[in-house]
Amino acid sequence: MSINLNNNLGKVAEDSLLVQLEAALAGGTGELAKVDGVYPESVKYSEGDWFALARTAGGKRLAVQGTGKQAKKFVGEGYDKVKLCPLNTANSEALRDVFPWTAPVPIGRKVSFGTGDRLGVATPGHLRAFAGYDVYPVLAQQSMREMGRTKRSAQDVIDDAGWGVFEAGYTATFAADADHIKQKSEVLDCHKLGYTMFTIDASEHINLEAVKLSDEEVIKKFEELPEAGDLKSRYLGREWHFSEGAVSVDIAFTPVELAKCSLVYLQAAKHMADLYEALSAASGDDETFDYEVSVDETETDTTVQDHLFVATELMQRGVKWQSLAPKFTGQFQKGIDYIGDKAEFERQFARHALLAKELGPYKVSVHSGSDKFSIFPLVGKYTDGYFHLKTAGTSWLEAVRVISVRQPSLYREMHEFALEHFEEDRASYHVTTDVAKIPALGTLSDKELPALMDQIDPRQLLHITYGSLLSTQDSGGAYLYRDRIYGTLYNYEDDYYEALRSHIGRHVETLGVKRI
Repeated sequence: MSINLNNNLGKVAEDSLLVQLEAALAGGTGELAKVDGVYPESVKYSEGDWFALARTAGGKRLAVQGTGKQAKKFVGEGYDKVKLCPLNTANSEALRDVFPWTAPVPIGRKVSFGTGDRLGVATPGHLRAFAGYDVYPVLAQQSMREMGRTKRSAQDVIDDAGWGVFEAGYTATFAADADHIKQKSEVLDCHKLGYTMFTIDASEHINLEAVKLSDEEVIKKFEELPEAGDLKSRYLGREWHFSEGAVSVDIAFTPVELAKCSLVYLQAAKHMADLYEALSAASGDDETFDYEVSVDETETDTTVQDHLFVATELMQRGVKWQSLAPKFTGQFQKGIDYIGDKAEFERQFARHALLAKELGPYKVSVHSGSDKFSIFPLVGKYTDGYFHLKTAGTSWLEAVRVISVRQPSLYREMHEFALEHFEEDRASYHVTTDVAKIPALGTLSDKELPALMDQIDPRQLLHITYGSLLSTQDSGGAYLYRDRIYGTLYNYEDDYYEALRSHIGRHVETLGVKRI
């Protein structure tokens, strides 16, 4: 990515860096990590060639030293034995070939944490947050909607995570989540790119209108289903009883309950099974990917009957999934704590967690999990630490916080722009933001600006307007804020990494994730 940079502290001109790299090579490879601008943790060796990520005045570059077969896989400019390579897709593919640990792999049965990175520069900070904890990081996670709004592609998301992993010197494993997938084409496209986790959003196939029907109408429409007879034999006259400690689940279906559940969720289950079948055929092995089924994008809470029905229908169709995301009571608004009845949430969550243990085991997935600190202890408790949590916008908000500290004038511009575009951007989000409660910027000193990111209303204001802030251009085609946002985070990237270490780290700690 091309970045306009004004502060060259800790960065060097590319010509100067090449000279230093060549001198380091002549003086012994141990000198490479000492070169100004080189990330010491990134220095790696492969079959006679040396590699490192470096900061330059024009952005990050991969420094390649050597003339062996590994070095020849990368395209860049420099001297005979030293070259600087752009962080583009071709070099990303070469990086994954030479250093396989920069490519995502499946999670399997492990506690996992998704860190949506809307900017593509947060991975080293996320890894700092996970250091010392027994949690599987999903470092590349982006929904189709978010990619559209940030002007990034599914390829960009995987590539950026890989470069972040390399920069940090992280040689363990991580996953890539193609989030909120709705179409078969999206599944197959992301599979080709190397995504290893697929979160299927079946909301368009969940028929909530059936909830409003009378009992007579429900039965009539149910009897018209080709599967009605099979469904009756699978559910009617059967009982399910599960218990663990003080938590128990007793499930039985009346004819009306089965009919309503079938009308609401059957098509969703069939859709998820269709996408799974396509993915399995493309991969040739269902052990090579993680499959998450999501029924949380609805207006009604997922009951234990709903959960059992969806799980049973998926099993009936041969689907193997690693996590399931129900719709819980209360509000899971973006970037703020849980709003709702915590006691009722606990009752619901405990029962869903028990079902996941008994029917799987598979993980209960908590979507819009950013900053839900008040309920995190319950998530860890009832899953015995075996869950999946998704975050996304909270890392963007930490970027905004850094900007408010380091470039308050830029923050003020972004804030005012966000106010102008809030009503338009809020259309696709469920938020209760009250802009009247947001302090007027003219009443705040620069030192008071960062505290806005600790308040619900200004926090949500900046959260949901990220797309407009990152994509709006002037009449000449230049971005209004995008380059300055990236430039500030580049100049003060350690501030950003530390902010993420603290904030995402608070998530991990509150969830009760075990330390290694």
